[in-house]
Amino acid sequence: MKKLIKTAAAAFAALSLTLPVCAAPVTGFNDIDTENFAWAKPYIEAMAQKGLISGYEDGSFRPDNDVTRLEALSLFARAMGSVDSVNKPVVEIANEKFASVIDEYDLKWGNDEIAYLMYKGALKKADLDTYLKDAEKDTPMKRYEAAIIITKAMGGEAKALADLGVVLDYADSREIPSNAIQYVAYASDAGIMEGMGEGLFSPNTPVKRSQMAVMLSRTVEKTDYRFEKAKLLSVDTDTRTIEAADSTGGEGKTYAYTDDTVMRSMGDETQPKDMETGVDAILTFSGETLVGVETIAAQPDKTVRGKYVSYATTSGKTTVKVTDEDGETGTYECASDVSITYDGTPATVRNFSQGDVVTLKLVNGKIAELIGETKTSTISGAIVEKLDISNGVKITISHGNSAYDGQTYEVSEDVTVKKNDATVGLDSIYAGDKVSLTLQYGVVTKITATSSKKTVEGSIRSLTIASPQSTMTVRVDNEDVTYDIPMDVEILINGSEGSLYDFRVGDLVKLTVESDAITRIVATSTQESSGNMTGVVTGINTSYGVVSILPSGVSDGEPRQVFCKDESTTFVAADGKSKKMKDVKVGQTVDVRGTVSNGVFVAKLFVIVADAQ
Repeated sequence: MKKLIKTAAAAFAALSLTLPVCAAPVTGFNDIDTENFAWAKPYIEAMAQKGLISGYEDGSFRPDNDVTRLEALSLFARAMGSVDSVNKPVVEIANEKFASVIDEYDLKWGNDEIAYLMYKGALKKADLDTYLKDAEKDTPMKRYEAAIIITKAMGGEAKALADLGVVLDYADSREIPSNAIQYVAYASDAGIMEGMGEGLFSPNTPVKRSQMAVMLSRTVEKTDYRFEKAKLLSVDTDTRTIEAADSTGGEGKTYAYTDDTVMRSMGDETQPKDMETGVDAILTFSGETLVGVETIAAQPDKTVRGKYVSYATTSGKTTVKVTDEDGETGTYECASDVSITYDGTPATVRNFSQGDVVTLKLVNGKIAELIGETKTSTISGAIVEKLDISNGVKITISHGNSAYDGQTYEVSEDVTVKKNDATVGLDSIYAGDKVSLTLQYGVVTKITATSSKKTVEGSIRSLTIASPQSTMTVRVDNEDVTYDIPMDVEILINGSEGSLYDFRVGDLVKLTVESDAITRIVATSTQESSGNMTGVVTGINTSYGVVSILPSGVSDGEPRQVFCKDESTTFVAADGKSKKMKDVKVGQTVDVRGTVSNGVFVAKLFVIVADAQ
């Protein structure tokens, strides 16, 4: 009940100045058309149009009313961007950081704005004592106090205080408190504040609503703040630039920063070299100048996979404890809009049991998506996207259920594989196969696959021989189609066994295709030409029989790939001693003789001329 009363009081108090009132138009107030306020009318209407100020329910603006200190502070917070939708995460961080301090002042409204000013460094605890303690918050703000807040809101405090020789032209400058003189000078020089006529500044006169609209408008125009949400990709302290991608996930852009650019990490001011990268951030521009970079996440987005331990809910926040794949146990907080699924259907954490397999997708350090699976589960109706054997064996699938679509699962070393009702090895699972996966603690222990076979004929458009996956693009019925090529593909050229190195672009081929993979290639032999190469070995892949050689005297400095195997290539040293491919080392000088077909060099004789230096 106390909270409800406080909230209602806050809303009522805020109606007078800082919140828009639906009953009153944003322009066309009924009491600003008089000659007395003609000077302020365009500013009032401009600020009302931006939603920074508002009128009363009777359609009036009451331009001659005083502005309280709390109202003035809240308005300048809005001018600095506290109500910009991009800054919503900043306001949340500010409230978490300063709530305990602000609570001491028993504000009925304006907490967000005051927290935002403290976050931006425009207010300190001592300022809260001055402006908000007890009845001070409802006391009209004086003009010299407005000058202080304007200077801080514009980020000009350091510059103002550095000017030690300030001399004011106002006839009543002696009435300005000594600790405010430099602020008054700054606000005046910036064109935000002017005198009150007859050479007077009137420092102790309360600020009127009409005057506040003018100050606010000039501050907004002068600062010209623009806020953009982005992903901070890198910070280069040598070139004094940052790279950030926009919120749509586009390519990164580079921005220059200066000594005046304020860097903050989760609300704490920090140095460029200490900024966390790979996290969400908000960039603040004044015109085209980058004036602020603030990260709003403590750690980069990532995915954690492991076993569910437990959950807890405290003060409205739910946390989940998980033991990850490395055996480390951690506790992670759920985001307010967390998505939870269990075995592919919507769920809550109450559906989880200890030992269940879970996948946590962390965004801004919190769980954005929580996916749970039973200790033993089956995923049916999946399509193989990729089988990766580069580091262990992992299978990536596509699926109609978003909980599984695009997921990658580790495959057990003793996995059972059946395809088209026959027991086969993993090398018989191809991209495009329809599969049903059985998982034990998130690891695939059984794969049941089906595929369809077809025969296609066409001409080779391109051929990529690479580890771990070779591919061939073939022109079939006026359409280019790309297929994977398993390592055990059967190749027949003119009725004899051949290899991928024997093909060139334009060759006519007849392919047996299973799912998205070529299992058999029948073709006419390609033309070959003799070739030789002398150079230095820069890389070796014995699994695929590829040696990279930097040829002697080549101007472009690019290594060439030479294909060779012990069973088809003769390896010898310079003294004639027989060698094997395993004897080839990086840095050796070699002389290679063989054949070249469509730019592919196949070695027949491989001579190790000299060992590495």
